[in-house]
Amino acid sequence: MVEVGTSNNNNEQRVAVHPVVLFSILDHYMRRSEGQGRVIGALLGTRVGKKVDITNCFPVPHVEKGEEEVAVGKEHMRQMLNLHLRVNDGEDIIGWYATSDGGILINEQSCLIHDFFTAECPDPFHLVVDTSLQDNMLGVKAFISSPLILGDRALAAAFKQIKVDIDATGAEKIGLDMMIKSPVALGDAQPLNSSMDDLEDTLESLLEMLGKVASYVSEVINGNVQPDYTIGSKIANVVSMVPRIKPEFFAKSFNNTLHDLLMVVYLSNLTRTQLAIAERLGVMST
Repeated sequence: MVEVGTSNNNNEQRVAVHPVVLFSILDHYMRRSEGQGRVIGALLGTRVGKKVDITNCFPVPHVEKGEEEVAVGKEHMRQMLNLHLRVNDGEDIIGWYATSDGGILINEQSCLIHDFFTAECPDPFHLVVDTSLQDNMLGVKAFISSPLILGDRALAAAFKQIKVDIDATGAEKIGLDMMIKSPVALGDAQPLNSSMDDLEDTLESLLEMLGKVASYVSEVINGNVQPDYTIGSKIANVVSMVPRIKPEFFAKSFNNTLHDLLMVVYLSNLTRTQLAIAERLGVMST
């Protein structure tokens, strides 16, 4: 289970992290050198206003010596960035990640590493993945740094936590559903669902969501739950998109479409069989 960092301030910046980023960070942590406490790397993505979308990352080698000395592979990071930009030039460095070190999310070296990434991008974000798995939770928290100023002097840097959301694309959601619903042993292969299985899962998920919405609306109408106008507006927008069709007309249209689809599938299988027979006859004749 993943636990994301939250914040009560709705006007501050928010970070959306894609699942592939978390998997890459965990893979980097699992492949770390013996005796290494934590790993770090660069975060790639886009920044639009106060919304930051983290879509990729890559590891950066580093060595921590004591509490006031950190060596970061700057040349390695720039080579990796150049290679990445050849494939996707729409992303750029927007921050850095680190895993926890014995349950500690931020230490003295974090400030030094953050200063290094400040020279690579403006206002970098710091993403921390807590690999200690406290309470069987994978903690994911994001921070921004702001200087502590006394008079006209900056005394130190303070890390302020900001809201983190897990944002998955359609393809990523399919992969996550497969991992959640079909747990297998390490190294085993799991076949993909058929089209009918995917359709059945989608309809079941849709019915479950409709049940939750109907239950929420009933609770609001009965006065058991305080109405949320933002949720109400979203429900109204979704309802307005649904065309008003009589049930008997919808059933007839659905059945006709289904019959056409099954006919196409039948003809495709028939053509495939005929081609296989013709190929076998050709082999036998030679």
